[in-house]
Amino acid sequence: MMLKLFSFALVIALSFAAASCNKEDVNNETPFINLGSETLSVAKEGGTATLTVESNRAWSVEIPAEAAWIAANPASGTNNGTITFTLLPNSGLQRQADVKIKTATAYEYVRITQAGAAVKTYVTVSELRAMGETTITTDVYMKASLINDQDGGNNTSLKNVYVQDQNAGICVRLVANAETMAVGTELEFKLQGAVLSKYNGLLQLNNFANANMTKTGATVVIPAKSITAAQLLSGNYESMYVAIPNVQVVNADLTKTMVVGTSHTSINMEATTGEKFVMFSASYSEFKALNVPQGSGTLKGIATINNTTIQVMPQVRADFTGMTGTRFGNAPQLTYGTATLAGAMNKGVAFTTANKITIPFTEATTGAAYSISVAVSGAGAAGITTPATATGNFATAAGNIVVELAGTPTAAGAVTFTITGTGISTPIVVNGTVTDPSSSTSLATWVFTDKPAAFPIAATTADGATGASLTLTGFTTLPTLNHTPSSKTIYVNTWAENKAWEIALTPTAAIASGKTLAVEFKGYSTSTGPRDMVVEYSKNGTDWVQVGEAIVYTSNIATFNRNKVLTESLSGALKIRIRVSSPTATNGSPIADGGNSRLADVTISVN
Repeated sequence: MMLKLFSFALVIALSFAAASCNKEDVNNETPFINLGSETLSVAKEGGTATLTVESNRAWSVEIPAEAAWIAANPASGTNNGTITFTLLPNSGLQRQADVKIKTATAYEYVRITQAGAAVKTYVTVSELRAMGETTITTDVYMKASLINDQDGGNNTSLKNVYVQDQNAGICVRLVANAETMAVGTELEFKLQGAVLSKYNGLLQLNNFANANMTKTGATVVIPAKSITAAQLLSGNYESMYVAIPNVQVVNADLTKTMVVGTSHTSINMEATTGEKFVMFSASYSEFKALNVPQGSGTLKGIATINNTTIQVMPQVRADFTGMTGTRFGNAPQLTYGTATLAGAMNKGVAFTTANKITIPFTEATTGAAYSISVAVSGAGAAGITTPATATGNFATAAGNIVVELAGTPTAAGAVTFTITGTGISTPIVVNGTVTDPSSSTSLATWVFTDKPAAFPIAATTADGATGASLTLTGFTTLPTLNHTPSSKTIYVNTWAENKAWEIALTPTAAIASGKTLAVEFKGYSTSTGPRDMVVEYSKNGTDWVQVGEAIVYTSNIATFNRNKVLTESLSGALKIRIRVSSPTATNGSPIADGGNSRLADVTISVN
């Protein structure tokens, strides 16, 4: 009987113990923590603020290391409770800190703000721009809203942001990439120590510390300001989000996409009142593959400047896709550019597919037929098939007509190719020279298999000249010499109009009048490098004579042959240069410092 009672009592005791353990020692509720407020404020004199905590776990207070002016009591607790925050007096500017209240698996923040004894001094964007190029020494601040659309991507660098208040805008070039922000995000800038300077004519806060640009928490979307094309060209709206009505893409650019190839692209625009400007799209633009707008209407974007060219940078598709109105002005008219002759022409050597004339055209009517005829004349014309012809239909509004040449020259001498046909009111003339290899004398050659040590670069061979060297002219300081082994090209940056590759040599024998001076080389430029070139020679370095037709570079390497039948004898020192003849880059925009021009396989000879 006693054993049964003991067993029963033991069962009761164990059951009670199990129940007690489940109820008091194990918490099966989901951990949570709730705060009585998301923000607390304390006066500049200091003082306290209280915060209620609701939780079902142990919690603790985590104050940022830089907020030593805040103390919490208690610094930890369990379940529900109240925290008292004590703040030291603040003699400086308003300050704030985000304090974390956390359990092992859950947390919430409270933002504690304390008023400041000092008052910030703010300047407007207009007042900032009025300071000009300078370093800001006073303790001032500025508020402005983000106007460039980061999702649209029409920006040349992730370090660039454009901001604006109601009356002016400015570009900010940050030290590091900007964080992701929405259009309209209001930003505050601590300006003391900041540098205002121009880059390619654009005023900007240069190398601005990211930490000195903070979000205010407000959103102020700046609408596009409606201005005329004339007002745009005044430059008074630089770095502002603007809307220009009654504009359209010029006829010659209607076949282009917003970005051509992989290069930043400038599309030429015109207004009904005659003003011209550029619509600029970076290669990173989300809308880069779209065709340019075909009609007239209102273009929106950020107004900028590149050297002296006024640009508008659309930020989203809607900034230009609404340009569907009726076009104004004259209808597109077929226009031909400078024709170029390619391929060596040697006496007794049959022409190949390399011997051709390329005629660029723009503003053609797609699908329309064309017929081109090329007549051949001159002392070296014998044996060359005449006329050479090309017929077909324009597949695009802009492109090239290629006329292939045939035959085997039987005489050396000058050749004139006269081009007539569809849309050509005045015959286009291209000159060339048939050379006799048996009587050709090589003066000097340059082949860049390896990177040259420095300028001047001595000739690789100089069988017919002494002192043959290659350098640069027109540069205040010689730029860095670069080399690409795969293409055996050399190149430099910082090109501009009238800068040139220049060769100096002294022929070992006088060159008689009537002989042909021949210059052959390979060359091309990147998208922002020089487009237009001419070859020239000089006996004194002052008076220059053009050799052959002008050259139009593209972004693809090509071989160029330029010849000049001499009307004077050449003896003594001789200079030959390949000179930049215009300020235009291969992409149609102004030449930029970062663009480069390349040179390879140079041969100077006399026939």
